[in-house]
Amino acid sequence: MAEPFIELGLLNKEQPSGLIDRLLSILSDAAVEGGTLKTREFRSRLQTYRHCLAASEGKRDFARYSSECLHLCEDYFERSRKYLLERESEFAEVINFLRESVGRLAGEAHSFTTELSLRSERIQRLTDIEDIRELKKQISNEVLQLKRTIDEKKENEKASYSRLSKRMELLQHSLAESREEASLDGLTGIANRRTFDRTVQQWIAGRKTSGRTFVLGILDLDNFKSINDSRGHQVGDRVLLCAARFLGKSIRQNDFLARFGGEEFVLLIDGLNAPQAHEKFTNMLERLAATNYDYEIAGGVASISFTASCGLAECGSEDSVESLLRRADEALYEAKKTGKNRAILSPPAKKTSKLWRTLQPLVPFCSEKPV
Repeated sequence: MAEPFIELGLLNKEQPSGLIDRLLSILSDAAVEGGTLKTREFRSRLQTYRHCLAASEGKRDFARYSSECLHLCEDYFERSRKYLLERESEFAEVINFLRESVGRLAGEAHSFTTELSLRSERIQRLTDIEDIRELKKQISNEVLQLKRTIDEKKENEKASYSRLSKRMELLQHSLAESREEASLDGLTGIANRRTFDRTVQQWIAGRKTSGRTFVLGILDLDNFKSINDSRGHQVGDRVLLCAARFLGKSIRQNDFLARFGGEEFVLLIDGLNAPQAHEKFTNMLERLAATNYDYEIAGGVASISFTASCGLAECGSEDSVESLLRRADEALYEAKKTGKNRAILSPPAKKTSKLWRTLQPLVPFCSEKPV
């Protein structure tokens, strides 16, 4: 069963566990639209397989876990294909309805024009009637019939446009839901990695034009693996959800929050400089550490608390997405190394001289930068 994945380059025979883990990671972070594919149970199974594969490499159980993992992936792709085919069928139905509606309206217009032409001929023949009373009677009848024809035309058009409007509203609502699902994390309901990548590019572009500063924070839950191992993945999922809600309540409306992947979150804080952001995140982490969360277990209620570490980087005038993320990630690594449950601020980005920026495209082979 692994051959198709080997052909795709997702697996190889030399490093099976690492690349299977990569495949599971891709599935975990994927923006899945199928109802049953974005459940906590599905993502929890992915996490379980990742831990089992890592722990069993070189052991007897590794082949069994690998086979089950590939069955899970195969089932995922099959259900995803089925879901997309269903959506394609829905859109095809709407397109056919629009085509039929346009054709019907065109047919009604032709029929209406033909009817008017016939009535015009009948009215023309009325001039041959010499009896004034009969002429008046026939004209009154023709006017009445013409009025009925016009009224029927209006009612038909009104009903057709009403049906068309309702179907268009359903289509618009369906498309809006699809866009929203594709931009949100399935577990926490906040923005996902794809939305963050798009948003941070916009913020950096705005920083270059307006000069308005902002700070990027990468926040990672401390000892999250031990929570999953000791209390189970359902509790771990609940911790992620609680962390997302806590962070969402701790930022302002014009700030931005997303799940970066796994137990990492990213925050964009607008209008604050580095010292202000460091103070804000330090207070935030203190409040998070002091919060207890209750959850139900068999026979009662248990409580859990957790902490997080954070790396901060203020966006400089020369920062790119890559350099800003790298500086924040280095600060996060320092926070983890020096004891966790703290926020570390990255040093300001080093500025390169205007002359060096001019020369860089001309000497790409040069690896040394001027002092």
